[in-house]
Amino acid sequence: MNLKRLSIILAITLFVNLLGGCELISKTEEGEKKTVVAKVNGEKITKGEFEKIFQSQLVQYEMMYGQDFATKKENEELIKNIKEDLLNELINERILLQKAKELNVQPSQEEIDKEVAKAYDEAVKQAGGEDKFNKTLEAFKMTVDDFKNYMANRVVIDKVYDEIIKDVTVSEDELLKYYNENMYDYTEKPNKMNVSHILVETEDTAKKVLEELNKGAKFEDLAKKYSIDPGSKDKGGNLGDIYYNDDNYDKTFLTNAIALPVGKISPIVKTQFGYHIIKVNKKEEYRLKTFDEVKDQVKEVVLEQKKADKIDETFNKWKEEAKITKYIDRL
Repeated sequence: MNLKRLSIILAITLFVNLLGGCELISKTEEGEKKTVVAKVNGEKITKGEFEKIFQSQLVQYEMMYGQDFATKKENEELIKNIKEDLLNELINERILLQKAKELNVQPSQEEIDKEVAKAYDEAVKQAGGEDKFNKTLEAFKMTVDDFKNYMANRVVIDKVYDEIIKDVTVSEDELLKYYNENMYDYTEKPNKMNVSHILVETEDTAKKVLEELNKGAKFEDLAKKYSIDPGSKDKGGNLGDIYYNDDNYDKTFLTNAIALPVGKISPIVKTQFGYHIIKVNKKEEYRLKTFDEVKDQVKEVVLEQKKADKIDETFNKWKEEAKITKYIDRL
């Protein structure tokens, strides 16, 4: 290779390095820690910050799934997702910390130190003493300073949340609406019923089953013959006891079952799962408390939900407005 060509190659290399600027970090261990993995409105999140929290999270996964969790080939995609989720959390935290300064709600250092000291004392007490607390931190690859820094950020973020929700209120109409829509949360004891059903794929099959029931066939026998619900068909369609406010069941299914008298068979009920024929075997129903009796409880629930919604709405707006750059390949 002649000297002229060598000088050209060196010039190109130098130019490329200059273009990279401060984003190109030396590959030493210390340099790796300074590698930028994200920017939030120009503020950097480094690999060192990321790795400290990721390694702590990894300990939890290793406790659940074994020490070789991170090295198994089949976990590669899961590890990637965990890292991306963690980076998003760090970005979200950074947005909130920046907003504390922007909104002028940053607490004083004295206030932060006081709240952090309270959190530290409580954590030590729950752990059973300082030695045990320190050992717990060590097991999760954390130091006391890491814990205190984390809690300091929480104090600041709580101030931002307080600012967001300071004007949130609820009206009497909102409380009544919630009460009427969730009345089964406010009975003297939880209402429940023992329910059986036959679930089929098509309306024609449901009509056939209903016709056989009307001719005197046993509900349990037809459930075993026709139902496609693997959890109940071998039990003659019996689902066991279901609470009236159980969120695990389809709303349409529950509404029709609640309205059904004991021992009666429903018309065909269509839900997202298919076509049901329902039978209520037994009910336990209790007095509904009046709105005035539970108004304070209702207010607490509705107010907290409105606050959570306001925080979500405001934060999502902030995140859309933020200038965020992620370097996923550097994780």
